[in-house]
Amino acid sequence: MRFVPSILLGAILMTSLGAVPVAPTPPVAAIPLTIDWTLTPAQIASTCKAAIDRANQRITALTSARSARTFSTVVLPLETITADLNDDTAAQQFLTNVSTDKAVRDASLACNSAQAAFLSEVTARPALYEALKAAKASNTALGDAQTKLTDLWLVASMRAGAGLADAQRTEFVKLSAQLSDLQNKFSSNLGNDASTVTLSPAQIAGLPSDFVATFSKAAAGYVVPVNESTVTPFMENATDENARHAFYLAFNNRGGAQNVALLEQAIGIRDRLAHLFGYPTWAAYVLADKMAQTPQRVESFLTNIDSAILPKAKAERAELAALKGGETFNAWDTTFYQTKLRKQKYSVDQNAIKQYFPVQHTVDAVLGIYAKLLDVSFKPIAQPDVYNSEVLAYEVRDGANGVLLGTFYLDLYPRPGKYDHFANFPIITRRVMPDGTVRAPMAIIVGNWARPALGAPALLSHDEVETFFHEFGHNMAAMLANEPYETLTSGFRSDFIEAPSQMLENWVWDPGILKQISSNVKTGAPLSDELIQKMIAARYVDYALSTTQQILYATVDMKYHSSGAVVDTTAIWKNSVPALTPGTFADGTHPQAGFGHLMGGYDAGYYGYLWSKVYAQDMFTAFKLDGLENPAVGQRYRADILAPARTYEPDAEVAAFLGRPMSPTAFYAELGISLQTTMH
Repeated sequence: MRFVPSILLGAILMTSLGAVPVAPTPPVAAIPLTIDWTLTPAQIASTCKAAIDRANQRITALTSARSARTFSTVVLPLETITADLNDDTAAQQFLTNVSTDKAVRDASLACNSAQAAFLSEVTARPALYEALKAAKASNTALGDAQTKLTDLWLVASMRAGAGLADAQRTEFVKLSAQLSDLQNKFSSNLGNDASTVTLSPAQIAGLPSDFVATFSKAAAGYVVPVNESTVTPFMENATDENARHAFYLAFNNRGGAQNVALLEQAIGIRDRLAHLFGYPTWAAYVLADKMAQTPQRVESFLTNIDSAILPKAKAERAELAALKGGETFNAWDTTFYQTKLRKQKYSVDQNAIKQYFPVQHTVDAVLGIYAKLLDVSFKPIAQPDVYNSEVLAYEVRDGANGVLLGTFYLDLYPRPGKYDHFANFPIITRRVMPDGTVRAPMAIIVGNWARPALGAPALLSHDEVETFFHEFGHNMAAMLANEPYETLTSGFRSDFIEAPSQMLENWVWDPGILKQISSNVKTGAPLSDELIQKMIAARYVDYALSTTQQILYATVDMKYHSSGAVVDTTAIWKNSVPALTPGTFADGTHPQAGFGHLMGGYDAGYYGYLWSKVYAQDMFTAFKLDGLENPAVGQRYRADILAPARTYEPDAEVAAFLGRPMSPTAFYAELGISLQTTMH
């Protein structure tokens, strides 16, 4: 969403920690940005164009100026111009994800494409590149934040093609704009996907009654929507294998042939872009700007983990197949028999557990835990200015001095055309304005929890609670970044960005935390000690099997972006399944068409989920030692990891938090292996 330049550092993991984070300045009161969510398609188009035109004029004036090239005459104005552009188009860019009006979504999508194309073109301008180089050479950046900001912009300009010859630069900018358009269309197709399966009354056997109550009736029985909010309850509970098969095929064909074509076009463009810079593949180009650095390093990391856990994953799948008996065990059986295994072997019934997680209680309880841990307070906004009446809004205030830090929205239920996954969108990030005031960040958690049956409360599975805890971790990262520049408060390196939230997933497996966040929908009682122990005992059921699935996704992503310009994405996926997992590929499916990460910023980067978890589990050791609700550790985490955000490299921030360099021991222990890391 936000254009974030990234620096090419080339430091080997843990061999160059870089600058050590220092204590952040105390937070000061921030001022929220007023956003107009009522824009019509015509207004979106006109205001988007006007904002881009203003930014263009200002950047042209900046590069044409005859003043000395310094931080204050080049880098700071450039940062201000692009931050203003993001402020001015916040609604125009975001509404494509959430509006119920297709015309609004389409206009917003067009604005996204136009702004991405503009920023690609601007960043590739030789005049801007030369100005940034001169500003860097002037040594006028004061302090770590200004130095980092200068480096980020300079390398962003270099990686945008500003240093290329004219013909190559022109091609790079043109192709970058085409790539952005393909990615936006892919995402829009997923958001607009309305796949359903029609099933007879007999075929919905086993499904919870409150879930069935949300289906539409049809002459043949029921029309079941196929999306992120329905896949888990359906595949866990549907006893009819033909019904599971039909649902599985529909789910793994969302986006369809159109998205397969868009992805393969994007892969071709990415390959050409990489070659313009002299890189052999897109993966090599992308990873040069990541902690991992090279495709070979990522491939070694993934291969070594996969080879170590594959025997255990095969045993886990065999145990599931045994539950089915002598019949062929298929891809659409896995989730159902995992649920059955938990019930039979561990006495864990997910439908029974859901009764302890009514939505509002769970949300309030999770916020309470974060408030204590991070020394903040949350206050619901009674009559928020939101884009949909279902959306909840909250203020975030500092616990020590009560000043406003930011605001966030919760948009938790599916609507036609809405973004179909669960994610935190930091649409406005913290910045210090030219007049010295602080502009408050705004983040929106967009989710797709199953709607409740009429007259009944919405209930969450424990997996959904874990996901919410994870995404709220991203939300807090957006709220608590405490640097002056938007580029620095927009997140972390992309192969570290998941680590803080992955670390926080561990909270929902702690008995004390589970007691706090659970409340039986009828009695109000928390989960019993006995049930909690059963849940914890079943936590790692089929963990090796699920990890091989993550390795599959990451490896397929790397193969897509390391195999040249023409790639058969279906064939690569099909051939990778038996090589990396104990499973089989379901003919007739195209899972890549719904793999939004590949067209949403994680291209040649999906490995980051496993890579960052190494950091996550190591950071968690500090809380395990001193207590998951220990505010002193929470304050260290806030100060050393969240507050500096992009200002320092992840290794430096983690070392400051832990008091030592990162160790992979905890990550491999969770996998049940003693493999030595290949991350060095």
